[in-house]
Amino acid sequence: MPSRGSKAQTERDPVRDDLTDEEIRRALEAILASSEFEGAERLQSFLRYVVETLLAGQSDDIRAKSIAEDVYGRSLGERGDPMAVVRVDAGRMRRRLADYYSNSGKDQTLRIHVDPGGYVPRFEVLASEQKDGGTRSVPRFWLRGAAILGVLVVSAGALFIFMTAQAPPDGAALSESVRKQQAVREALFSTNPTKLQAVNLANEARPLMFPVLDRDRLQAVRGMFDRAIALDRTYFGGYAGAAQALGILAITSPPGDEKQRLFQEARARADQAIEIGPDEGWSHSALALVAFAHRDFDKAVAHSTRAMSLAPDDIHVTNFDALFALFCGEFERAIASAKRAQLSDNTSRRFPYRSVLGSASYHMGDFQSSVDRFNEAIRRGDPVSAISIGYLAAGYQRLGEHERARATMLLLEEAWPDYPLHALFRTLFAEQGNAEEVLTAINEILGQQADQ
Repeated sequence: MPSRGSKAQTERDPVRDDLTDEEIRRALEAILASSEFEGAERLQSFLRYVVETLLAGQSDDIRAKSIAEDVYGRSLGERGDPMAVVRVDAGRMRRRLADYYSNSGKDQTLRIHVDPGGYVPRFEVLASEQKDGGTRSVPRFWLRGAAILGVLVVSAGALFIFMTAQAPPDGAALSESVRKQQAVREALFSTNPTKLQAVNLANEARPLMFPVLDRDRLQAVRGMFDRAIALDRTYFGGYAGAAQALGILAITSPPGDEKQRLFQEARARADQAIEIGPDEGWSHSALALVAFAHRDFDKAVAHSTRAMSLAPDDIHVTNFDALFALFCGEFERAIASAKRAQLSDNTSRRFPYRSVLGSASYHMGDFQSSVDRFNEAIRRGDPVSAISIGYLAAGYQRLGEHERARATMLLLEEAWPDYPLHALFRTLFAEQGNAEEVLTAINEILGQQADQ
């Protein structure tokens, strides 16, 4: 490539005159070698490409099309949407850069940014007093990065948990978590059988929350948690479960007084769960859902991270973490949590982790894997919602299987007539661009149906 010095600097070539190529490359290599970018080979290649292209004086060539072709080796004529992959990866890269400068790169005075709306990197030099004064607050994205690393660290142990959970329930073969649950139940039965009834009822209600967007089901589940509270007002689980049911009902309610009332009740129940069980993962998972319902996505991820650390073997906490990560745009974390839930699932319950894997695969541009995951979920009797079928139809559309896409949309409309699919997608996602990636495909299908 030609050197930067061989081309006159333009407004779109944001390299400061006082920076050398060597300084910029040192800053780049520090980023690529950091823990925040560890294992993210595609994002590393993306960032290196845009920086080196800029240093070569070719900033005008830094576009989604050139990145798709030069970094990913994909052309616009191929199946799928390479441009969508670039957009998704750009968002992931920006979040990792924010993590880096909040953590291992917090002392770096030369910073590389890729601002939203484009892919040309920008370079910032912080004065020492600005750096000292600007990096003392709690980093916004620290918890997200730590959660992803935590999931990866424990993933190796998940297989062991899965294998031991399959063993027959005879003494030493039981896993530690199962032995603990049995001991708790025996103690409750001998000292407080009413509390045991509350615990059993709440544990029966928890898996019934999936699929989470089925309002009629959630109303019934809420009643079960309310009954658990009535049986024992000192048991945290009744309040945590009620908070989650109320929070989901609030999310799926239209704007108005009823929605606000559900929000307030959900928050009150979550606060009671935390007061009674502050060291319980379920309590913090309930707080995460309430924050998510309020569209405070950073708090949702932070509370869910704490829930995961307190209850790493709780499959319900893990499934909700996967859902929060998905709708917050943390697709790699969503996949990690969903796979962890899958490895530890030795129950006959119905969980959404396969649907999460399908959804995250869609946003990462792997449409075939997305379709395969959703079809597997349907075959296995996993929770199926209008959102899941919408993803499946969109996946077929992106694969060019337009007839199957239209047939899937007709099934959706038959099973969920007048379902507010567009509004719900936009409500669930933190970043509207992620919602539009699915809705654009769905609109294409609807347009094709109207033309016939």
